[in-house]
Amino acid sequence: MLKKPYIINFLNYNTPLKYHNVSFLFKKKIIFLIRINNLLYELIPKKIHPYCQVINFRNNLLIIGVSDISWKLYLSNLHDKLIIKLRSKILPNLSNIIIKINPNLISSYINLSNNEIKSIKFTNKSINAINALVNISHGSCKNSLKKLANIMLLNLMYHKL
Repeated sequence: MLKKPYIINFLNYNTPLKYHNVSFLFKKKIIFLIRINNLLYELIPKKIHPYCQVINFRNNLLIIGVSDISWKLYLSNLHDKLIIKLRSKILPNLSNIIIKINPNLISSYINLSNNEIKSIKFTNKSINAINALVNISHGSCKNSLKKLANIMLLNLMYHKL
């Protein structure tokens, strides 16, 4: 079963990841994806950072999400350059880059009332509300809510740095 990718822009690879509910492999994968994402941002113009993000790296394929078709076409023109640079810097086994349209990427950055880029911040109250739902949930819903609570906690810790 395919899982929906998480948007992880709020993390930095220097963020302390010492929280008991986040598994070690999950932490390693997040840090690795953040490093790839940071390198991608070094290779592309700053104006498209809010519209583009590394979603996953598996089976030597890098999956990049973009907010719409125009950015997909733009990155497609940089495809060969990106593969060469990413292979030389961090992904020697990279075989290809897949660019997927994900309109939800932009929704976490744009405040629709005044079209300004913003960051998402969570509070202890919102994390406690999700944890309360975890306690009364079962199965995959409970697991998904635990992951959400962990991501929210990491976000809160990042903004306190």
